[in-house]
Amino acid sequence: MKIVIVIDSFNDGNGGCIAAKRLVKELRCRGYKVAIVSAIHEDPSDPDFFQVPGFVLPGAGDAQDNMKFLFGRSDRKVYEKAMKDADIVQIQFPFPMAKGAVNAAKRLGIPVVGAFHVQPQNIIAALGKNSKLLDRLFWFSFKYFLFKRVPIISCPSPFAVKLLRSEGVKAKMTPISNGIPVEYVPRDHERPEWFGDKLVLLNIGRHANEKRQALLIEGVKRSKYAHKIQLILAGRGERTEELKANGREIPVQPYIEYISFEDKLRYLNTADLFVHASIIELESLSCLEAIGCGLPCLISNSKYSAASQFALDERFIFQSDDPDKLASALDYWYENREELRSDRMKKAVLAKAESFRFARAVDNYEIFIREAIAAYN
Repeated sequence: MKIVIVIDSFNDGNGGCIAAKRLVKELRCRGYKVAIVSAIHEDPSDPDFFQVPGFVLPGAGDAQDNMKFLFGRSDRKVYEKAMKDADIVQIQFPFPMAKGAVNAAKRLGIPVVGAFHVQPQNIIAALGKNSKLLDRLFWFSFKYFLFKRVPIISCPSPFAVKLLRSEGVKAKMTPISNGIPVEYVPRDHERPEWFGDKLVLLNIGRHANEKRQALLIEGVKRSKYAHKIQLILAGRGERTEELKANGREIPVQPYIEYISFEDKLRYLNTADLFVHASIIELESLSCLEAIGCGLPCLISNSKYSAASQFALDERFIFQSDDPDKLASALDYWYENREELRSDRMKKAVLAKAESFRFARAVDNYEIFIREAIAAYN
């Protein structure tokens, strides 16, 4: 079977791009032929890569450069070449190139489906703005370019399905998790000496306003056990230097650095708690990776985020954008750190992770595309 993935940038620029890369790699391993139509590909020598021109939004050059992201422009000839002999076409993002890709697939009589991997708030936050007008404008454009043009849409969570429904999208929607990558499993790692006897909090992700790492620093600062908490903010981004400056205000200097993959696995297997304050998530790859290793997650209850689905119970959820509520949760877990570190806790987290394992997610995706093809025929 030949699948064509139309995606503006095929790299590690954001969670939606990373999820697409993982899916494509696994589909190819399972014997599918997968063509990529994109403005950027990390491996331009890929024989199944079909390149379209790229562009940046006015005023968003720095943000897009930080994210290594280009929007794609439609190119009818490229689309038709990529889609030759295709069984199905999937459009990954609801941006301008989506409209031309949908039209090309329909002209060629090929089933076409959409995917939901970006919210308007992702773009608005990247622009450093907070605007209801922009929110409505982006929703209108998303529906115009993609969501009202395809009969079926894959969504990474039930939250994402509800969100599209609330915006009046009538397409059939199927929730399919991005899945926990196979590398993220419990491993035997010795706890680093520099952790000491502290409560170790781990956050992994791009240092950006919408990820709210600054809130994590403030929450630790307000905790009555701040002198016993080690915060790790692994990643980099436009807010890295600001976070380092803010981190000097708490008793234990936070570790704020980009880390290797090996260290990432080490910390996921030796930290005490993963803390996730992001206000915009259609699923949350970082939480998936954490629970895959058996690390419990303390998560913000933002109305724009699906991440709270990974919390074991109410003790692992705090009020979004409220540093005092976060501090209270940290105080509770410091006082109950033995429970947090127990085998029982780890088993409960791993039990929750089972339904999100990557192999199961790709199995569900295979069912999704076969049903989409059958519905078309």
